[in-house]
Amino acid sequence: MKIKIYQEKGHQLPHIHIDYGKQAHAASYAIQSGDRIEGDLPKKYDSDVSSWLGRNRDKILEIWNALQAGAPYEPLIAELTGGV
Repeated sequence: MKIKIYQEKGHQLPHIHIDYGKQAHAASYAIQSGDRIEGDLPKKYDSDVSSWLGRNRDKILEIWNALQAGAPYEPLIAELTGGV
């Protein structure tokens, strides 16, 4: 499972994308609430993703905001540790 954030112009809701196995964009989750926005990722992972977002919300939002502003984000990613 990979968690990705993209610089997406016009996307107002801070969110992450989940790649699962060979499936890119298996699901998207709102960063603030941890709720699934869309996707086909098995629902059994929803609580794990939501929990991970809860533990890392501030850093993930910082990365989201840096990406949307075109600011350097690599140092922020280096601070993130742990898996889902």
